[in-house]
Amino acid sequence: MIKLKTMSRLVISTITLVILFHFISSCKIQNGEPKNQKEKEKEVIQEKKRSQKSEKKGEPFDILSRFVSTGWMGDGHQGPRYVRLFEAWKQNPHSEPVCVQVTYTPGSQGWAGIYWQNKPDNWGDQPGQNFQKAGYKKLTLWARGDKGGEIVEFKAGGINAPGKRYRDSFEVSIGKIILKKEWRQYTIDLEGEDLSSVIGGFCWVAASSSNPEGLTFYIDDVYYEF
Repeated sequence: MIKLKTMSRLVISTITLVILFHFISSCKIQNGEPKNQKEKEKEVIQEKKRSQKSEKKGEPFDILSRFVSTGWMGDGHQGPRYVRLFEAWKQNPHSEPVCVQVTYTPGSQGWAGIYWQNKPDNWGDQPGQNFQKAGYKKLTLWARGDKGGEIVEFKAGGINAPGKRYRDSFEVSIGKIILKKEWRQYTIDLEGEDLSSVIGGFCWVAASSSNPEGLTFYIDDVYYEF
């Protein structure tokens, strides 16, 4: 009889321990990793909301820091042989601490350019960024020549590669300009443009016909503004 009672107590104790173990495990699952994951997802959503709010509040969109300079064209396809790009140039930037330096030595194609794209190497395989609701009215930038007299074109949009699913919904250009040795601000009008698909947010183009000996110039503070 005593043995039977002892065995019964052992069975009850074992069952109690098993129930307690499952209860603790359940608490860990509810309060542990899934909760952290939900918190992370919540933070991502909040960050996206903050980003959307900041654009609606009228903050300029910084192309040089938020788009990527992967759209090399013309002689630029051969990389630093003809085109050198330094995106952290520290000497005499318009706004501290750095600016962009570009050097183009004419090659066989006779022209070169670089797009700042919304995603790396995006020539239409991925969607563009939708700025339509943001209400941007102009693209502004600061530029100067190394010597003065350099001729370059600045533009936005225009990526429309054959056979690609996506393209820019607009194309605007300031035309060819003669750079000064001192910093000057330039403005590209975006009023009335369809900005629902922005892949090529900004671009420079230079030709050997206008710069037979090549050119070096500098860019800084490229913004979509209201």
